Amino acid sequence: MKKQLLTLFIATVSFSHGAEAAQFYSADKKIESQLCSISANEGFSAARKVAQQHGIFISRHSKSILCNGQDIRDIAKVANVKKQSEKVIEVFATNDQTETQLCVTAVKQGLAPVREKIGNLNSLRCNGELVTDFVKRYHNAAI
Repeated sequence: MKKQLLTLFIATVSFSHGAEAAQFYSADKKIESQLCSISANEGFSAARKVAQQHGIFISRHSKSILCNGQDIRDIAKVANVKKQSEKVIEVFATNDQTETQLCVTAVKQGLAPVREKIGNLNSLRCNGELVTDFVKRYHNAAI
């Protein structure tokens, strides 16, 4: 029963530029500022292509443009790492047992509805851990 309460599926997903992704913008109309925002939002290669269209060479191997005191290559790396490290966690029931449904309800709606049904939250375990700890870990998971 412990292993069959809930199955967690964890997948690493690279998000496109959406509501959760930070968007960088240039504060002025200088091409260098625009290249910095392109590098942060779209990557270093995209910034190099735009720079080439304006007759500017950006080196892959040495400093060429500074963005707020940071090398343009480093800004692109930081933005790329953040996008790749985001994870999506999906919580779903693998069976129709009451305990399983209570665990899913706890993650989806909080502990109050579960407390009304069973009273003592310490008596319910989800994937081998207390329901309170389980909810703390997965309360923002996709259901």
